[in-house]
Parts: sequence; structure tokens; C-alpha cells
Amino acid sequence: MKPTVLTTCCAALLICSSVIAAVHNVPQDYGTIQAAIDASADGDSVILAPMTYSGSGNCNLNFKGKKITVAGTNPADAQTVESTILDCGGNSRGFVFYYAEGPDSKLAGVTITNGYAFLGGAIYCYNNSSPSISNCRIVNNRGVFGGGITCANPGSVPTISNCQIRGNSAIVGGGAMYCNGASPVIKNCVISGNSAAQGGAFYGHNPGSPVLTNCTVAGNNASQRAGGLYCYTASNLATAGTVLWQDAAQYGAELLVANMGTPTSVSVSYCDVDNSAANVIAETGCTVVWGQGNINLDPCLVQIGQTTAGTTSTAGDYHLLSDSPCVDAGDAAYAAAPAEVDIDGDARISGGRIDIGADEREASVLDVTLDANPENLNLGSGVKRINCIVTLTEGYDVASIVLTTIRLNGDIQAAWCQIDPDAQQLMAKFERSDIEKLIGPDDSSLALQLSGKLNDGTSFSGTDNIGISHAGGNNGNGNGNGSSNGNGKAKGKG
Repeated sequence: MKPTVLTTCCAALLICSSVIAAVHNVPQDYGTIQAAIDASADGDSVILAPMTYSGSGNCNLNFKGKKITVAGTNPADAQTVESTILDCGGNSRGFVFYYAEGPDSKLAGVTITNGYAFLGGAIYCYNNSSPSISNCRIVNNRGVFGGGITCANPGSVPTISNCQIRGNSAIVGGGAMYCNGASPVIKNCVISGNSAAQGGAFYGHNPGSPVLTNCTVAGNNASQRAGGLYCYTASNLATAGTVLWQDAAQYGAELLVANMGTPTSVSVSYCDVDNSAANVIAETGCTVVWGQGNINLDPCLVQIGQTTAGTTSTAGDYHLLSDSPCVDAGDAAYAAAPAEVDIDGDARISGGRIDIGADEREASVLDVTLDANPENLNLGSGVKRINCIVTLTEGYDVASIVLTTIRLNGDIQAAWCQIDPDAQQLMAKFERSDIEKLIGPDDSSLALQLSGKLNDGTSFSGTDNIGISHAGGNNGNGNGNGSSNGNGKAKGKG
């Protein structure tokens, strides 16, 4: 039996080695992007060095149904993405997906520019194709429909996340995106400075359920209808957590839900919509369902880009200023996906709740003074609790601390909390049994970090060390110093 077992094991190893994912580097290994795609198998990656790609084999690219990743060397780095350019030469598009690609077909970290096609100047998804497109720049492309991206037919449900879609134009509809019966999911994107006759940013028709979440749609324009979002014939868009601001059109500047023979309904929640009374229009038989949390206040964006001659635009800066009403104004129940980030790669929720728009303004962490007692914990003693005294930075009222948010070392809840308004201090007590779980057999000291939040969403944190004396004579010599770590973040919400 041994030879049979050995033969079986060798066969298994050969099978495993045959499915190990390969990396195909362009231009080091292949002269063109398409050549690298053609050489790839499911699970492989095509990695593009930062440079400009153009000409045959670098445009009209086709995944051919493969579950592969085509990406720049560092999709999370904005400078690398800007330097990894597919220049389509004004007469072709970047990518087409029509082999029913799914979410495992991934495009990330590239800039597609100077594209032109009847449908989708940069990217075209149809025939039940649903790729994952992330961290890309779709800039200055043109089309008849969908200057930037076109998605067509009911089975096409691409996910487009953390992308900048800017300065694209369409002769008829959808400067940034055209949606014909498809249901794309668009998240954490900035859609700005795009233009068309209708639907400067988005043009959707025929039955579908597109989703627009946590995006900033600003500075787009239409010469006729709907500078921002245009939906009709049962293209039932749902948008949440989105800024719609300073888009322009003769009719329906921000949102137009049109009556073209089939009722259409668009839902809007936790959005900041510019002059919603005048700039949002639902024609007879159509509906705008206003959900919770919508506002109509200047979002205080750093700078909205300007469109020039209907085809190009200055980039603008769509970060939120510190006094933006969009900060912490999103859905309090929003649950960010694991590792979900904003347009800059920052954690998607920072502070009390998610911000409205593509930018999550990073919460400041207020440094506080923490004094933990006893300063030396003898594990053979009868001490049952560790006492922590918190003193806030001058100018903050201890009464603003939300007691239910107090945690020690990330997840240990306080057994007891009390505020002393006269002394301007917080006293919190933690069970020794919980703290002992953090102590290793040879530890002579333990760093404690107490964190919490104020009622305006500001986070605070302070650290102190206590010495550890192990039963049996392994005595620690660490002493509490009652000082904070002084490492608060500078980029703040206040």
C-alpha cells in the first residue's frame, strides 16, 4: 500500500502546485496588459508598473470571464494610482466586461483617461457582468451614453468603490455613468465635474435597482435635465449618506425622477441635498421617498472643482472642513464592512457615527491624564479592583463624558464609574480578574489605556503603567506615572 499512498500524495502535490496563483508583471514579463491577461488563469494577478500604457493591447482590455485581478502596484496610494495611466488615445475605451464576470474579477488602482466609445468611454459592463472596480481614477473620458462608465442589462451588478470619477462627458446622458436596466453598487466615490445633456453625473433607465452610498456628487452639470442624478422607467435608485451639491441643470439640478411611461421611485436618506425643495423634482406618477436624516446645509467642502467647456474640470478638493454639518451626520446604525475605508483610505467610521459623503473626517483623539492605582499590583494580594482617575484637558467639561463608552485596553468595561464635577475628574473601577487576563507570566509591568467618548463624539485616551508583583517573588518595579501618552491625532473633527 505504501507505493499507492506515495503516488497519491505526489499527485495531490502536483494538483496543488498547478493552482498556485501567479503574478504577471507588466511591462517586465509581458509587453502589453492584454497579453498578461491572456496568460492568466483564475486566481492570478496582473500587476502594472507605474507608467503610461497606450496603443494596441493596452486599450479595449477584456478579462474574458477570468477571476483575476488587474491592478497597479499600490492601489491604496493616490500618487501611484495617478501614475498608472491607461491612455485610450481618444478612440477606444479602457475595459469591457461581457463574459459574465463576477466579483472575483477585480480592477484596482489605475487611471483611465482619454477614452471614447458610444457606450462607456472608460468601462463598459454588460451581459450579466459584475466585476469589482476599486481605487481607480476615471478622468476625462467621453461617450454618447456614459462618458465614464456604462452598465447594461439586469444581471450586471458591478461594485464600484473608492473611485474618483471626474471630468467625463456624454453627448446624450450620463456624464459619469449610464445605467440601462443594471443595478450597480457605487460606494465611497467622488463624482465631480462631469457633464452631459441629461444626467450630468448619473443617467439611469429601465428596471433596475442601482445603489449610491456614501458618495460625494458635486459640481456636475447638464445642459438640459438633471445635473446630478436622472432616473426614469423604473430605474429605482436608492441613495444614502451622499452629498449632492452645486450640480447644475435647466431642470432638476440635483435629482430628477421622470415620468417616461413607467413609475419610478428613488429613495433618499441621510443625504445632504442642495436646495432640495427646488432642485429635486419627481414628475407625475413618480416618487422621491425621503427617509430619515436628510439635511440641506452647506457641506463645507474644501473646494468644488470647475467644469470647463463641458469636457474637463479642475479636480477640486472634496474633503470636509472641520465645521461641516456632514460630520457625524450619517446613519447611526450604519455598520461599516470589515476594513471599509473612505476615499482617502481612512477608516470609514471615525467618531460617533459615519459622516455624509465620500470623505470621513478623522476624529481627533483628545489626550487625557490617567492615574491608575494601585501603582504596583501584587498578584498575591487581596486587591479586587483597579482604580483609574481621568482628568480631561483644560477647556473640556468632565460632565460631557459618556460613561457607557469607557473601556480599558480596548474592551474591558468599567465595573463602576462616577463623575466628580467639582474636581473635574472621572473615577472608574475595573475588576482585577479582567485585568489579570492581560498579564503574562513574566510581565513586570502592564500598560493600561483608558478610552472613551464625549457627548459630541470626540474620543479621548490616556495611558499609565502599573507594576506587577507575581506571587512567589517575581517582583516588578514599574510605577504608575499618571501621564498620558501624548499621541493624539492632529487631524480632527473639532
